[in-house]
Formats: sequence, C-alpha cells, structure tokens
Amino acid sequence: MPEANDIGKLLEFVRALNVPDSRPRVFRTLIRRRRPLPRPLVGLVDVPPSSALLVEIYRWLGESGGRRASPRARVDLSAAGLPPDALAPDPNATGQEIEGHCLPILQRLVEGFSTDDTAMGPIRFPRYRTADWLTRQRVTSDETEAAVELRARLPRLLRSGSPARSADGASEAAAGDVLSRTVFAVLALWPVLRLWLWISGGRIPGMSKVTRWFMRQRYLAPELSDSFLGFATRLTASGRSDENDEQIAKLLVHAFLEDLRDAYRRPLWRPSGWRRTAYPVALLGPVAPDSAGARLLTRINDIRNETGLFDPLVVLACLETAPARPQARDLGRIGDLTNLDTLESLVDRPSSDVQPDPLQRWLRNIDHMRTNRLPHAWSLPLRVRLPDPLNGTVRDPRYAHLAVPPSPPPAARRGVVTMSVLLPVLLLVAATLVAVPALRGVPCTHWPWTAGVSVEMHEGECVGYSDNARQVFTDDPYLKAIQREVFRLNGEAESARRTNPRRPLMTLVYFAGLSYSDANVRYPSAQVEELAGIAVQQRLALKKRSESEPLMRVVIANGGTEMRHAPRVVDKHLRGLFADDASVLGVVGMDRSSTATRTAITRLGDLGVPVVATTLTANDLANASPLYFQATPSNAEHAELIVDYVEGARYPRSSDKAGQPRFRKVILYYPQVPTDLYVTTLVDSLTDKLARRAIEIERRTWTTQHELNRFPPFCTPQFDRETLLFYAGRNDDFPAFAGSVANGCLSGESPAILGNDTLTRVIADPEVSKGLPPGLTVRYVAKAAPAILGGRACLEGRAEVGTAKVPAVYAALCDTVPELIADLRGYSDVRWTDRPSWVGDRLGLGYDASGLFLNTVRVAETGDRLPSRSAVAMQLRDTAVQGVTGYIDFTSGRVAKTSSLAVLVTEAGGEVPHRCLVMFPITPGEKGAPGSDGCPAGTGKTAATDTGGAKPGDDSDLEDWVKPPKSVG
Repeated sequence: MPEANDIGKLLEFVRALNVPDSRPRVFRTLIRRRRPLPRPLVGLVDVPPSSALLVEIYRWLGESGGRRASPRARVDLSAAGLPPDALAPDPNATGQEIEGHCLPILQRLVEGFSTDDTAMGPIRFPRYRTADWLTRQRVTSDETEAAVELRARLPRLLRSGSPARSADGASEAAAGDVLSRTVFAVLALWPVLRLWLWISGGRIPGMSKVTRWFMRQRYLAPELSDSFLGFATRLTASGRSDENDEQIAKLLVHAFLEDLRDAYRRPLWRPSGWRRTAYPVALLGPVAPDSAGARLLTRINDIRNETGLFDPLVVLACLETAPARPQARDLGRIGDLTNLDTLESLVDRPSSDVQPDPLQRWLRNIDHMRTNRLPHAWSLPLRVRLPDPLNGTVRDPRYAHLAVPPSPPPAARRGVVTMSVLLPVLLLVAATLVAVPALRGVPCTHWPWTAGVSVEMHEGECVGYSDNARQVFTDDPYLKAIQREVFRLNGEAESARRTNPRRPLMTLVYFAGLSYSDANVRYPSAQVEELAGIAVQQRLALKKRSESEPLMRVVIANGGTEMRHAPRVVDKHLRGLFADDASVLGVVGMDRSSTATRTAITRLGDLGVPVVATTLTANDLANASPLYFQATPSNAEHAELIVDYVEGARYPRSSDKAGQPRFRKVILYYPQVPTDLYVTTLVDSLTDKLARRAIEIERRTWTTQHELNRFPPFCTPQFDRETLLFYAGRNDDFPAFAGSVANGCLSGESPAILGNDTLTRVIADPEVSKGLPPGLTVRYVAKAAPAILGGRACLEGRAEVGTAKVPAVYAALCDTVPELIADLRGYSDVRWTDRPSWVGDRLGLGYDASGLFLNTVRVAETGDRLPSRSAVAMQLRDTAVQGVTGYIDFTSGRVAKTSSLAVLVTEAGGEVPHRCLVMFPITPGEKGAPGSDGCPAGTGKTAATDTGGAKPGDDSDLEDWVKPPKSVG
C-alpha cells in the first residue's frame, strides 16, 4: 500500500494561489469588483534539504510549455554561486559601474520572470532595473557635480544596454547630402529630448511615469530631494553611504513589486493585463533563519503592511526550520480547492470548528494582521508530507491539468484584440476607399487635398474640372494632347507671374462636353480647335512683357455627353471653384444649345459668373442670365442668312438657265428632340422666314438614326434639281443622312445639300468626313468664315484670306498657330499631319472668346489687381472689337449680331479649298461694288476668274448669288 502524501493537495493549493480566477471574464470582473488580495508567503516545513520538490514544481508549472504556462522563477539559496546581499558597496571597487547587485536573490527572480515562455508576454521591470542600475553606479565627482555626471550616463540606461554609438563622426561624414544630414540631426536630438522627458518628473504623461513613481513612493524620503536626479545620486554606490541599508533594500523590493502590479493591472484599454491569468510564482529554498532569503520574505511582508497595496507575487519557500510564529499547520487540513473560483471566495465558505482550514483562517485574519503590521502577517507556514523519494510524483499526469492557467477572456485574446483593432481599421480603410476613390486607383478621381482638380464618375462619364495634367478628360489622343498643352501653358503663366508679380494673372473656365457615352456622338476635333484657339491666346500673353498685359490660366471643365451633366458640374464642382478663387473671371465655351446648357448658364449667372459662349446660337439664350454673352449671331440671323441665300441663288453664267433662281423649294430635315434648343429654334425661325418669302417648304423628321435610312433617294428621274435639302439636325446624324439621300447618285449629280453650322464638327473631323459619300458637294453655314477661308496659309504662318486685307488679330493668330502645332507634335500617340488643312471656325471662336476676357482685364484700371467678375461683365457690355470671326459688338446687346455668318461650300473628304457663297454682314467689296455677296475678295465665285477663268468643278460653275430685295444682310 503506497505511503500517504500531500502532493496532490500541494499542487491544488499552488493552483489556487497562482490563478486569480478560474473562469476569467471581463464584464463579470468589472461588475463584481471584489478587491484582490495578495497571496500569502507560503513556507513549506519538514521538506528535506536534499528534496527536489521546488525543482519538480518549477518543471510542473512549465509543463504546458508556451501554450499557457505560469510565470515562474526558482532560486536555489544553497547554491555556491549565489552572492550575498551587497547593500553596502565594496570600498575597493573601481570603475564607473559595480558588477554585483544589492539583492542577488531579487535579481534572479527578475531574470526568471522576464523570460517569455508563458504566452502572456514577458514581465518588464522598468522601476526595478532603474533602481538596480543606480545602485551600481559609482559617481566620482563631488556632491555639486554628481547629478551632472549621472545625467550624462542615463542615456545608457534608456538604451536598455544597447552599445553606445561611435563618436568618431564617420556616419555623419558619409552623409554628404542635405537630406541625410537632416535625418542624422533629428536622430541625434531624439536621445536628448527623450532624456529630458524621462527625468521631467511627470510633465509629459506616459513619458516619465517611472521617475514620477520614484518621487512619490515612501522609502528613502524622496521629498528631501529637489528632483529625480538629486534622488538618484543618493542611490549610487558613492552616495548611499549615509542612507539606511534597510530603506534601500525596501526600495528595491518595492520597485520589484510595483512592476508586478503594473503588469497585472487590468484597465479596459490594455488587454495584455487581462491575458495574465496566472500570478508569478517565486520558488525559494532552502530558507534558513536570518538568511538573505528570510530577510527578503520579511521585507515583502513589511512592504505589504506599510503600503497597503496589492501585488500578485506568489512565494513558495522551503523553510529549514519551522517558525515560532505563526504556528505551522498541516497542509492536509486545507479543504477542497478544486471547485474554487477565486481565493477570496474561500472566505465565504462554511468552516468546521473541529478541523479549521489554515488557508481559510489566514484569509479571515489577514485584514486584522496587516492593520496591526504584524511581522508575520503574510506568512503561512504549512507542514507537507512528501514521498521519499519524489520519483516524479509531482509531474503525475493526473495533476498536469492543474498547471495549465485558464484561458484569457475572449475579449482579451490576441486574435479577438487583433480583430477588434483591425476591424475598425478595415472599416475605416473601406470607408476611406469609398470616400476617396483615388486610393483605389480609379481613373476619374482626385485626392481631397489636391488643388486644381474636382471630378466624379457620373453615369459612366468623368465630369468635373481640372487645371493640371493630373486629370485630363476623354480618351481621344488629340484632345488629351491639347489639354496637356493648355496645362503646360498654365504652369508657364504662373512662373511668369512669379517673375513679374505686377502682371495680373486671370483664370478662365473652358466648359464643354469632352466625354461621350456613345461613340456615335463623338466630335473631339471641335473641342480640340476651341482649346487650340485658347492656347494661342495663352502663348500670345506669355510673349508680352508689359506689366499692363494680363496672363491667362485655363481650367477645363467637362459637362459630359451633349452637356447633359452641365448643371451638376456647376453645382457640385465649379461652385466651389468660383467661391475659393477670385481670379476665375468667367466661362467660355458651353458647347451646344440645349436645356441642360441653358440651366447651367442660369446657375452660373446666379453665382455672378460671366459666360461668353463660343458656338451657341439658340434664340433667347440671353434671357437665361444677365451675365451671358454670345460671340455669334442667334438662329434668327442664321435663318435670315439661309433664306437670303435660297432666294438669291442663281444658275451660273455657264448654265443654260443663267440668272434664273437656283432653288424653288426647301425640304427641312431635323430630328424631333424637344430638349435640343438649337434645332427647335432654328427650325421655327427658318420656317417662319421661308413662309414670309413665299418659298415652298416640306418637312421630314426622325426620332432615331435608323429612320434616316428610310428617306427616299433623290437621284431619280422624278427628282427636282431645284430643290434644296436643308439639314437642320446635329452633326452625329449627318453621315447617315448624306448616305441616304445621295444613294445611287452619279459623280457630280448629288442633290444640293445645305447644312447648318453643326456640320463644322463633321468637316473638322477627318475620320468622320472620310465616311461621307465621295465627291459630295456640301454647302454649310459657318460662324467664323474668315478663319476657315484662311486655309493652309494660316497653318504655315501666313495671314491670307483670299486677296482681302486681314485684321491684326488674325495676323497674330496665324503667326502663333505654327508654334502651337510644333509643340503639339511633341506629344505621344498623335500625328498632327492628319489634321485639316485649314484653321477651323472653332479655333477662331475660342481665340476671340478668350481674347474678350483678356481685353477686359487689359482696359480695366486696377493696377496689378484683377477686376471683379461684375466689373468684367460691365466691361463686356461696352465691348466692340474686331476679331478673327468678325466684328463683335455687345454695346447694343449681349448677342454679337454683327459677327460674321456665311454659307461656304466644299467637297466631303477632300482637300478642296472652302469657298464662300454669301457672307453676312454684307459690306461693299474692295472695288466699291454695292450689292456684293459679302465674301472676302478672292474667296468666293470670283476666285477662279481672278486666276485665269472658270473651270469645271469650281464653285464659279456651281451658282451665282444676287442680293434679294428683302435682304437685311
């Protein structure tokens, strides 16, 4: 029969001591809020000196390995290598630092608890290590310089034993650039700043809590020192000769216990404290009376009595002799501990008066004993029966589960904590990615802090504005290139402003539809030409050096397909730009006459922003805003020109019907789109004026482009050659219309087609014009005929419009266009040799519209300051200037009715020069012949005869024109 022993009870007892809660939960602990009680200093009596009990318990506590082992440290007090206490420094020691420690046993415990094999994290001992380091310092200076010498050494303590860096300056010498020197300077200053914060005594929360603790604890009377450095010098080997050794020892032990308290504190914001589900166990033995081990236990007892603070240390010491007081009890008398939640709850368990439980009895008396500061208040000596020999009974598999600390609360587990931290971060990142699409690399995005760009993806299109190359609109390479060139010129303008601060720098917004939801409605060449005209004005402004000459920046705004998103762009993007930047004086462009464009004009007027439209012609647009200006005549004037052309057209002199009316009937082709103000007002004006002139009218409409293919062809025997087909639709439908009506026609026999001014977009785009029926003769209305009639000569730097004289503004345009084209050829993916051989009307319109704003700033008497937008609008009302497109006069109204308007003719897809048939306003020719067609000399039907007579195929063979009696041109 095996001998009875207390091994099982001892291991249950150890678990009850070192496990604060068998089922740790965060909220239950917070709600219960029962004050934890320090564990007794357990002394095991009747343990043979040769027993390996403490060794076995140490191994048993670590059997779970890194999974969840208890913090533990064992010190063999009988070991020959264990030095004695050295509170009094060795007078024969030399050097700045003493190797030995004041309390070697305490040092061994610190080293043991600092290891990280518990899955709870290592226990740091900043206070103890500071106190221990200070007690090993030898200060050789006198009392007045001791603090200075110690301060110079403190960085070594803060570096936690890392080797000091070499002071030879080799690193700094290797850093030759400014950035490296700056980095080295910052790194060199950080230790100085950190040292100041550390010894500041609590000025910066969290940075000096260790030094603050030293100045507030009770041992060695820190209040006698003016600062932490003064107190620290009292702890040094050369400064503590006048101090009480016992006070120094208690300071070290108190620092050790405070570090344990700090590690086991459980604030909600520090999950690491909640993961420490097992108290640290110190295994000491054998402890002889009046030995260093006995004195350490006494100091722990006294510190607990004197401070009244909790500490989590569990001490299990093997005593060589039983103490006189308190009386040693049998371990076997301790009741069942297997179902104990916490040690404190044992107080509430009923007890037996016959066999009192020593642990329960101690728990019930500890408050009385600690209050009376009994020297044995925390001691609990127990007699334990052990088998001889142990033979592995401590590590019996039946007791292995007792060594495993409980799992931490779910809320404190590393995975939960990691997810608790990562989940808000992930949600924040996700929200940021949603709010800042630029983080996801979305093309149509901008950073919230990025200046000069405000865009969004709306209904599949990138709309908004940009003033730099970080954001360009559309995917057309030519349109992208001209935008980048405009932005490059923006940079040059800003640079010129910095060089000459007295030159005013104005900003214009070019607002147009630069993206397309449907490839069928693409017309990027039109916008390329308008931006090219604006870029020419930018270049001309940069060439000038006078302080009175303003510079120009351009912001490019995209209103989307057919400007359908223009009101949204004004409300969500441009409104903020106008509010933040007073240098933005107005808007040019506006692209097309539609209800969306009209709404945008109204909202811009509400914001006090002047608008100069380049190509808008719908009637009554001036009523949308008092700040709206139109550089071209309205549709009423367009209709007047068309009716005059129809009524005045005659068969040419080479025809058998020479001098007879060329057209007797007009068929109007137009789409049924109520929101398209341009089409609806043009058709209404034209219908009214044709009816007044008694010209026969027929209407043919469509709602979808497919219906154009069902129009009857005209090259039939029944076709009346004196019928004019007037196309009043948009440019995207014209190729289908031309292909339908010219179906089956022989070369040179296609019907007479006159298109509205939207055909300039078709003609300006070589890809579109090449898709028209070959040899198709196209008459069309042009708003900037002088610019078109200049032909290739302007592209080559020559300002020639037939043989007529040209204004200076046109000469400046033609002088600068070749420079612009040369720069544009430097952009990748574009071949500017494919561009049309003439300067388009939109280039002239963009040039004139932006020039109007430059002129208003130039004439305003504001010095180096820009005029306000209202001042610009007032100045525009007084403007009457000669432009490339004609005479722009706003003095009699905000619509320039005196600007040029012409009917030109060309052949689709060819390089045939554009010829003028009639131009408003009609002025006397160079030879003073009244009643001429208004065309510049050398650009109309006289061009061929002036150079040697009419030839077949020339426009002189096409028709003549006489001014009708009712003409108002």
